[in-house]
Amino acid sequence: MPTLTLITSAPSSDAAYRTDLIRRYLTAADEFTELALLAEAARYDRANPGAALYDELIGAGLGDVA
Repeated sequence: MPTLTLITSAPSSDAAYRTDLIRRYLTAADEFTELALLAEAARYDRANPGAALYDELIGAGLGDVA
């Protein structure tokens, strides 16, 4: 099982990180992986104020419903 690493400051490519996390969330194999990615997004949001990555994951998971 892959381990998740907390990023405590904005990565050099914030957009690339956000896109990758959303991609991993949408392709997660099970709900435990989804929860781990949501937790990673919440930690990222606390360390990097601004547009909430957690909310982006939830919205992306809703698909056409959102």
